[in-house]
Amino acid sequence: MNFLFSRKITPRSSPFPWVQLLRKIPLSTFRRFPTSQATQFLFTVAILQRFQPKTQPSAMKSYLNTYLHTDIRNTVEHFNVLIDGYCRNGEISRAVELLEGMKTNGPAPDIVTYNTLINGFCKIGDLFTARKLMGEIFLVNLEPNVITYTTLIDAYCKIQCVEDARSMYDEMTVKGLVPDVVTYACIMNGLCKSGKVEEVKSVFREMEEVGVVPNHFSYAPLIDSLFKEGNAGEAFEFQGQMVVWEVEFDVVVYTALMDGLLKAGMPNDAENMFQVLLEESLVPNCITYSALIGGLCKLGDVNKGELMLQEMEEKCVSPNVIVYASIVDGYTKKGLLNEAMNVMKKMVQRNISPNVFVYGYFKVGQQGIALDLFKEMKSVGLEENHFVIDSFVNNLREVEGWRKLMSY
Repeated sequence: MNFLFSRKITPRSSPFPWVQLLRKIPLSTFRRFPTSQATQFLFTVAILQRFQPKTQPSAMKSYLNTYLHTDIRNTVEHFNVLIDGYCRNGEISRAVELLEGMKTNGPAPDIVTYNTLINGFCKIGDLFTARKLMGEIFLVNLEPNVITYTTLIDAYCKIQCVEDARSMYDEMTVKGLVPDVVTYACIMNGLCKSGKVEEVKSVFREMEEVGVVPNHFSYAPLIDSLFKEGNAGEAFEFQGQMVVWEVEFDVVVYTALMDGLLKAGMPNDAENMFQVLLEESLVPNCITYSALIGGLCKLGDVNKGELMLQEMEEKCVSPNVIVYASIVDGYTKKGLLNEAMNVMKKMVQRNISPNVFVYGYFKVGQQGIALDLFKEMKSVGLEENHFVIDSFVNNLREVEGWRKLMSY
């Protein structure tokens, strides 16, 4: 199961040479091998299926289709790998077809089969079908396990349906199943997203009572939420707990700490934290850079923010609109429109529309800045779209500035 908190494996767009070689070998060759060797080969191909991008070569699909019609004894483990592969590649309908075939022709699906499909449907937001599959588990004389419940709890928490997540949690404990650290992490993440920080602290106490040791996934959302509430002191207390309990710090934890330090007006400490992250051989992602750049720009250090932007580009971390927005906002508030335009030109080169900034300034009532930006965009050749024109018309009417727009 691949939870929000699980380590993700990046698909390979250009497989290793030995994989390409395997694809060129006719399947009939392996029918002459002992069953165990042939099965191992097919199992290898099935594993490769799991990590291939959606646009996989037709040769791979051919192997997989042939695999289902060979005289080699298929096992539930092999079918589970295939079902997982289809779910990962967004072909969940084919995964369901395999399940139906297993129920009709064997081998009988096990709890892993159902957990894999439930996870697949949760990933695409179809919790109705996921719950339906859970009900089917009982009909085939199987029992849901901790993974089954945790998958659904995680899915409900992601969409902030905390009460539904609680219901699943209560049901699993009534059945005598003991939640693990992943279950608790999912619940705490959902509670933090819903702004129920005090309840998260209660979950921490419950974990302590039942002997479940929190990990970095447990601490990260709580630390982040405490900083956002302005409760930096308590956030640092939980950071201290992590040190005492020798809990591993990951990129998410470091990002939350840096963001909190910047919000507390401590940019030097935030930069030092960033250096520690690098020394730990962790790789900062776009969210990490976004937090650091945004914080620096809000504190007025836009030049350093743009230097961080250059660094992330050099490290092949693609900036998103939030990163650019922070820098443009910083330059604009300083009255440095030329510098803001240069950043917006970079956005155009990356196919990110800069028009959203104009609309954003209107939304917060800063029509003067929006007009200046729009005028500068026109002067440097950045094209406006209908969205921006509509924004100008609607907002300038409200502030009786229609003639200003016409003058541009």
